[in-house]
Amino acid sequence: MPSAGRSISRYPGGKACKLRTDRALPTLIVRPRGWHLEEKHFVVDGEPISGSIFDFGLYFFHNAHELVKRGSGPYLYLPKMESHLEARFWNDIFKLSQDMIAMPRGTIRGMVLIETILAAFEMEEIIYELREHSSGLNCGRWDYIFSFIKKFRHNPAFLPDRSAVTMTSPFMEAYVKLLIKTCHKRGVHAMGGMAAQIPIKTDVAANKAAMENVYKDKLREVTAGHDGTWVAHAALASIASEVFNKHMPTPSQLFKRTEEVVVTAADLLNSNVPGDVTEDGISKNLDIGFGYMEAWVRGIGCVPINYLMEDAATAEVSRSQLWQWLRHQITTAEGIKVSKEYALRTLEEETSKLEKAAPKGNKFRQAAQHFSTQITGEDYTVFLTILLYDDITKMNSKSAKL
Repeated sequence: MPSAGRSISRYPGGKACKLRTDRALPTLIVRPRGWHLEEKHFVVDGEPISGSIFDFGLYFFHNAHELVKRGSGPYLYLPKMESHLEARFWNDIFKLSQDMIAMPRGTIRGMVLIETILAAFEMEEIIYELREHSSGLNCGRWDYIFSFIKKFRHNPAFLPDRSAVTMTSPFMEAYVKLLIKTCHKRGVHAMGGMAAQIPIKTDVAANKAAMENVYKDKLREVTAGHDGTWVAHAALASIASEVFNKHMPTPSQLFKRTEEVVVTAADLLNSNVPGDVTEDGISKNLDIGFGYMEAWVRGIGCVPINYLMEDAATAEVSRSQLWQWLRHQITTAEGIKVSKEYALRTLEEETSKLEKAAPKGNKFRQAAQHFSTQITGEDYTVFLTILLYDDITKMNSKSAKL
């Protein structure tokens, strides 16, 4: 970890980012890749190693003892789980790793993202499997919506435009209530979701409205019983802190039990969300979906689009909605039947528009070629990042071997 005051990042324009010396350093929480991704540059017995294990191992080996010496520890943010068996595997990895470097078991702490519909049915089991290393569960809202659509994409009871699917939608509200109840029952923290907004510097009124929405979202979280939250942009941290400091003067809300809450399987699966599928919703999904993919193949993991910080999760929501809408040949609110021809024509129009406006060397055409295979209601890759991975990584003789 860098020492206080040392420059840790420098932007092309010359702007330097430094750690402040007048306050405690932020706590570092490392998120390894999900189990679906491999590290193709590191081969074990002729096979690429799991990206999850590689990321964790490299970080843990080089940093664990130093983190403890500095009063912190190896803290992890564990994504994409669908089963308690994955949590058990992580726990085995944690125990083995700690034993190998003579570190007491339980030093590692892991926050699990409950961002799949299957994991929502196994929250207690996941906490149990990680019991000596668990710091809690997190509502991963966008990935959760993606997982919901993905698992039920063959069901014609589709969701409306992404903008209509909020944290107060029936299946999302049930998921939040169950997560808070489960975490506090078991004595671990319940983290809120990500506020994806970013400042709108060119429009004061629009920026004020966006920040008010962030405030309302964080107020909903803290009053529901969450113990903390996330934001996508540093400018939003002060809003989140203000809300949580006002309504949560204690370090957490573990004392806040909601035993009266009853969430059934039907509640978790209730997709009755009011709203329409519109041409604007289709256009935005195309823009966000392959717009993010274009950034990803250039090595950028998150990208601002329409004043929201979009990531792989929101790109997945976009392509999954498009796939489902086309699969079931829905008709938009404007009366347009969503067909393969309509989707591909609209994608081409969006591609041409963005390609012309972007600097030379952009990857919009390349991204559109991949995206076009995912929105016709036919092929459906498990994850977009798997589809794109070979575009930015290649196995070669320089790969590390073990």
